Amino acid sequence: MKNSETMLIHILKIIKNNLRANLLLVAGIFVIATSLWYAVDYVYAVAVNGQKSLGFEWENVYYIQVGVLPQESLERDTTTRSPEMMTGEYLEFCNRLKRHPAVKDLCYTRMHFHYVWKNGFKTVFYDTLQAGAYTRMVSPGYFSVFGVKGADGCSPEELSKRARPEEMVMTDNLARYLISGKGSKEYTPRKGVEMVGKLVSFNKDGSDSVRVSAVCENQKYNEYTSQQAAFYYVRNDGFKCTYASIPYQDLFIRVKADADRPGFVEAFRKEMKKQLRVGNLYLADMRPMSEFRNEQLSDYRSELYTYLAIAGFFLINAFLAVLGTFWFRTQHRREELAIRITSGATPHSLMRLLMGEGILLVTFAYIPALIVAYNLGVADLVNTWPVEWSLGRFIVGGILTYFLLLVVVVFSIWFPARQAMKIQPCLLYTSPSPRDPKTS
Repeated sequence: MKNSETMLIHILKIIKNNLRANLLLVAGIFVIATSLWYAVDYVYAVAVNGQKSLGFEWENVYYIQVGVLPQESLERDTTTRSPEMMTGEYLEFCNRLKRHPAVKDLCYTRMHFHYVWKNGFKTVFYDTLQAGAYTRMVSPGYFSVFGVKGADGCSPEELSKRARPEEMVMTDNLARYLISGKGSKEYTPRKGVEMVGKLVSFNKDGSDSVRVSAVCENQKYNEYTSQQAAFYYVRNDGFKCTYASIPYQDLFIRVKADADRPGFVEAFRKEMKKQLRVGNLYLADMRPMSEFRNEQLSDYRSELYTYLAIAGFFLINAFLAVLGTFWFRTQHRREELAIRITSGATPHSLMRLLMGEGILLVTFAYIPALIVAYNLGVADLVNTWPVEWSLGRFIVGGILTYFLLLVVVVFSIWFPARQAMKIQPCLLYTSPSPRDPKTS
């Protein structure tokens, strides 16, 4: 312990003796450390959010676009149709899809399309509490098509049965907020399923009340977003639609895993082309959800790669700056190192001295960098959408950044110091011999 204290005091004296050069080095490391922390914090937030459940499944799910024959089409049936007739055509279209042996389940939605920003938004009132949430109109089959489980762990199929028409299914985070009155930043031990059977409304006066029939697991919009509060208003088969409203209604099917093979879309469209011609409706397009997923995630991935590139850039700059600085410093301290070796110092003790000096300089630079980083977080100047700012996030990000800086510093010192310690002290301090003919 005493030796460590003595070493620390000795290192502080060395730093003080070269104060001007060390201040410049500390200033440079401060700028690099602050920028590196910002990038590391973003990557950390993305990684933490990535561990949270997506809340739905997209594999083996296909989007079905229902087309309506245009007015100028020779094949169009011009007979006048009531909304009931047009709705009947749409439901028959769905029934024919569902009867296909490869189709496991089917659903239709409105104002909800995973990986496509299509949403409504409403305020939900319960007693004296209110909360804003995404509103999504779905058929009961939605939960089994997209593999959405209940907050109590029930299967998607069971959740579809619980989702009664003209009632509501809400996400667990929305239910927990309404049952406890606590914000998302506060933990509540009460379970969201306690909201089942309760009446909520869309007005303060309690009118337009809707019963909560089930609570589902939390959902993200995609892998990079946060888990959002939402509720699903379950539609029954008695809804009405017209040819004009059909484009705003989205249809999805879940295909059996053993049937979902390469070439399935082409074969399915060819087989069902005539069968899915119902009145003036036809199968216009069919796309796997994986395509929508890849299209939307490309922007998020580009942003993530940008931050990774920034982190890598500052890490490389830190490495080159520290390596160049310590290499230069070590080369100019060859005589000092030689004197220490002749005085009995070992290569190991010299390495400890140089490493200790470098680590202290990085620490001196990192303390003000941490203060700046914390204030950036408090001022919401960092990305807080997927993961909220918290002291824990700050601590973890700070430790990771400090660890990266230490790795850079240790390697930057180790290599030039190792080279410098190979010098022979006698070559630096032995005077030329008068007998040497080359000096006479």
